[in-house]
Amino acid sequence: MNKILVIGLGGTIGSVAGESISLDDNCLKILSVTEHKNVLFEGISPFKVLSENMAKELWQKLINCLDEVDFSKYKGVIILHGSDTLAFTSAIIANAFADKNIVLVASDKPVENPLSNAKANFDAAVAHLLSDKSGMYVSYNGIKRANCITSADINDEFRAISHFPAPTGKKKISNKNVLIIKPYVSMDFGAYNLDDVDEVLIEMYHSATVPDSAKKFAKSLNIPYHFVTHKMSADYETAQDIENIIFGTTIENAYAMSILE
Repeated sequence: MNKILVIGLGGTIGSVAGESISLDDNCLKILSVTEHKNVLFEGISPFKVLSENMAKELWQKLINCLDEVDFSKYKGVIILHGSDTLAFTSAIIANAFADKNIVLVASDKPVENPLSNAKANFDAAVAHLLSDKSGMYVSYNGIKRANCITSADINDEFRAISHFPAPTGKKKISNKNVLIIKPYVSMDFGAYNLDDVDEVLIEMYHSATVPDSAKKFAKSLNIPYHFVTHKMSADYETAQDIENIIFGTTIENAYAMSILE
């Protein structure tokens, strides 16, 4: 009999809809609506949270929980998570446990809703683990590499870059205070208070460009900074003099790599 460990953390897949969507007492209830005759599921829940309230302390608790798992007993591990910060958590876990078989699963609606993709996403994760494909993945309307996805777009879909960034292998969440800046038209970089900031990550536009004001701001910093792009090169004229670019990764994965030590 194949065994799969399911770790319930809350999120929509572990919530219930009433006057509002809120955490259910049973964050593993997906196990009661799915059936896999050749699989024995074990379930644990180290904590429950709506993923918009995910925190570094909870990430460390999840890492510590996974460190105690005897992966030799299981075909793999499924982590039930909310969709809002799924890309951030998947990047953390993908960097920390690159040699393990783990799939993070989220849903767009609670399990009881007949229009929910919870069951389909969970079943796809089970099938993936049973196929003996190693590595870290996310199951949400398809299977994607965990440290390759961006946060969901306006259609609630997760996009993935085509390449596989090298994981750090680190498992300790640092206390580093990292500021992520997303460029927009006529932004005022002078509005940022950097007194308690240890590092700045500046997300580049989709063409691997930033406004001239971002370059001037970066050069004025006396703390570490990086520009981040999913592209493998910065080809525009306006990007030729940009220093400290992290190529080929998402801002979520760059953040994970920055705070892991």
